[in-house]
Amino acid sequence: MMRWLLLLCCLAGRASAEQAVLRFGVMAHSTDLKTRMQYAPLADYLSTALAPMKAELVFLSPDQLSVRQVSYQADFLLADPYVYLMLKANRYLQPPLLSQVSLLPRGELAQLGGTMICMKDNPRCDLTQLSDAQIASSGDYSLSGYAAQRLELQQLGIQLDARRLRHLHSGQEVVEQVLDKFVDIGFVRSGTLEDLTKQDSETAALLSVLNPQQLANVPFVSSTRLYPEWPVLAMPGVPPELQEKLIPALLQFNDFARQHQLSYGFSAPADYSGVEYALQQLQLPPFSPVAAPSAFHWFHQYLNYLLVTLGLLMLVAATFLVLRRHNLLQHETIAQLTHANQELQLNDQQHHAALNSSKQLLFIKLDIQGRILGCNNYALKLLGTGFDQATNVFLPDWIQEPQQRAALVPALHKLQSEPGLTESLELSLQLSSREIVHLDADLSLLPGAPSDKPAFALIGTDVSRRKAIKQKLQKSVQRLDQLLEQSPAVILAFEPKSMQLNYISPNCFTLHLKSAHDILRTPDWLQSTIAAEHKTAIDEQFRHWVESNYSGVLKYSYPLQRGQAASLYRDVTDPSYSQLWIETQLCAVRDDDGNLVEIIGSQIDVTDNQLSQMKRELAASVFTQAREGIFITNNQGTILDLNSSFCRITGYSETEALGRQIGMLGGNLAEESYQQKLRKKLVSDGFWEGELQGRRKSGESMVLSFTLSAVRDAERNVQHFVALFSDITQQKAQEEKLRFIAHYDSLTGLPNRLLLTDRIEQSMSQAKRKKSKMAVIFIDLDGFKAVNDSLGHEAGDYLLIELANRMRTAMRENDTLARLGGDEFIALITELAAPEDAVPFADRLLAAAGKPVQIGQNTVRVSASIGITVFPQPEAADAASLLRQADLAMYHAKRQGKNQYSFWQPQLEQEPEPQKE
Repeated sequence: MMRWLLLLCCLAGRASAEQAVLRFGVMAHSTDLKTRMQYAPLADYLSTALAPMKAELVFLSPDQLSVRQVSYQADFLLADPYVYLMLKANRYLQPPLLSQVSLLPRGELAQLGGTMICMKDNPRCDLTQLSDAQIASSGDYSLSGYAAQRLELQQLGIQLDARRLRHLHSGQEVVEQVLDKFVDIGFVRSGTLEDLTKQDSETAALLSVLNPQQLANVPFVSSTRLYPEWPVLAMPGVPPELQEKLIPALLQFNDFARQHQLSYGFSAPADYSGVEYALQQLQLPPFSPVAAPSAFHWFHQYLNYLLVTLGLLMLVAATFLVLRRHNLLQHETIAQLTHANQELQLNDQQHHAALNSSKQLLFIKLDIQGRILGCNNYALKLLGTGFDQATNVFLPDWIQEPQQRAALVPALHKLQSEPGLTESLELSLQLSSREIVHLDADLSLLPGAPSDKPAFALIGTDVSRRKAIKQKLQKSVQRLDQLLEQSPAVILAFEPKSMQLNYISPNCFTLHLKSAHDILRTPDWLQSTIAAEHKTAIDEQFRHWVESNYSGVLKYSYPLQRGQAASLYRDVTDPSYSQLWIETQLCAVRDDDGNLVEIIGSQIDVTDNQLSQMKRELAASVFTQAREGIFITNNQGTILDLNSSFCRITGYSETEALGRQIGMLGGNLAEESYQQKLRKKLVSDGFWEGELQGRRKSGESMVLSFTLSAVRDAERNVQHFVALFSDITQQKAQEEKLRFIAHYDSLTGLPNRLLLTDRIEQSMSQAKRKKSKMAVIFIDLDGFKAVNDSLGHEAGDYLLIELANRMRTAMRENDTLARLGGDEFIALITELAAPEDAVPFADRLLAAAGKPVQIGQNTVRVSASIGITVFPQPEAADAASLLRQADLAMYHAKRQGKNQYSFWQPQLEQEPEPQKE
């Protein structure tokens, strides 16, 4: 024996040293190379994600519909929804962990359907011809390859002939059978036809789809509605911690799958009640009607009774032979039997007297139909009737429970066929007084009665009081269990010396995410829930409590770390769930002599209180350390509290600011009318956000970004206002600078092309509205390039600035002069009565551009060529068209000799553009 124990220890040590393996099962009709290649990346990924654990793929046939069979081969199973429901009905199985999804370029698709295909040239490729069609499915336990199509046809009023339906092993076989015309119609999973099109579009073109559905944003054609994709199942006995590791790994597999261009991934578990409803409607397994038990079933069930009966018959036969053999001896013992008979009669009389005098036992004599033939005095008293009224009454009429009433007569027949047996029954009799009496009774066949008129004895004990006490106790226990389950406190009980946990209430899962059974099996569980940084202080508290002979109540709190398991149920960023604060209270229980017998306690979740305290501390820290200025006022605007950033931004000290009105910040807030308007806005909306002009204590102007909120009491009355502000003076100045750069020329300060285009469009709208005219004048300097080349770029820039100032002076205040770039300018003249009204402006611009300019020691002179176009025009035009027309007119002026203007005419579109200087 010792050698066998040593061998087992060695084998156990060797097994523990081997690498742990996770067996991931895939339900597949076929385990060809394509199927294995499809899921091989998943096994490689899981081996990496769950290292050092190794993941192995196990392919299972849909015929293996026993949870025990699957559990022998796999820890987890990816199965058809139909198979999942079969396993669920076969044996207890927890809900799916996840569901498979199809990865599409635009997202994920968590549903699938079924498709009915046929050859286009087949005359039976019609829903009305299905009753005569030969049909092949992808498997009798396939949702999308059989059940979904059958339900869709049933709802269309089409019943399939089982003799014309054959179940194959895969969708590929179904497609081949349809193409070879061995069957008329094929049931396959949605997407099969699309896969065939990618591989062989010519063959796919020969097929047609029956009953196509209109499904938006679904990349495949389906003949049925859509159902959830395949679930991921955990087999019974798989540790919860292994499930907790697998689930996040599979959820993260989607990124890996997209990188490696895989077509499947995983998501949250889907609702499979629709699949269950479909199978119920079809009355398919496991929801098909149960067949009546066979004769072999009854024979097997009652084999023991048959053997006993046979044995009794053999015993009777043997006894008969013995009696015949000793027939002669019977004559010799007649006298003895006569004497014994007299004694039996005496004993019968004594037993009868004792039976009638009993106040505990109830005796009733019955016939084969349950009619009362006799009873003792206690039975008559209990039934509340006389002997004449009690006899010839059927006992089933007194029985309250229908099940007990229906079981009595069959029990009598059973005892008649099997003498010597005793049936134990629980009976509830309803008396004439409407009182219910509960009996524990033994029913047996009385010997000596004729076989055609058997008699039975029912001997019972009144257990009504005991049953009432038991029911009351059960209700009390149930009530206590309900209170414990609904209680927010977890109840604990410990052995005093070892502090071994003896009991923990069932509601412990809410706090610890473990069942009471798992916790009771964990050694030193209470200490293991306390983090190392809190254990020393709590151990010190416990030691003082023990030294004080367990006086009073020991109370302590600590954070309970529960890891990442909470990510399946709530957001892991929620500290109230991933980390709970537990308050534990312990007290001693003593017997009547004062001896310590047990330590009981409770644990409650005080996370909300702890978080509230942390939030208050955080709010105080934020208020003090925030870079934004914060202050609180009463409902009249008087400052009650402020932070250091308020003083830094405004220049006021805390003493100077407290007790003053917010008008001290200057700007709009200094106006009483504005304060009243702002207060009404806050009272009505509860919130205001915007920018305000203010002043620092030094008088310096500043721009503030303000956020104001109203704080209300329980009656919704405004009690305080909270303000948060920041100094955005420099930001506003920078924005203004950027706005100027975006719309104005950096050299001359004139509007640039962007701002010019906007003003042209505005002027066009105004001209249409006022029925006036506007002119766009294109100005190009003649001879500017020679000045720029001879005197340098600085001289050229100076010349541009000087001429821009002169031309702007020659225009009206509401007109626009813009620089397009280089030596090109645009003048926008509005509110003209006629096109010729633009001529004076052109003359003044020519004169301004032609005046000499003194640049250092040099005097330079240039001229201008001007093109003019007028809006509105007969043809439609936009801002770009007007600029182009003015540009063409300007080139025409250059062509005519420069230093002059020219109006745009349609024929100018045909003239070539000259080269600029």
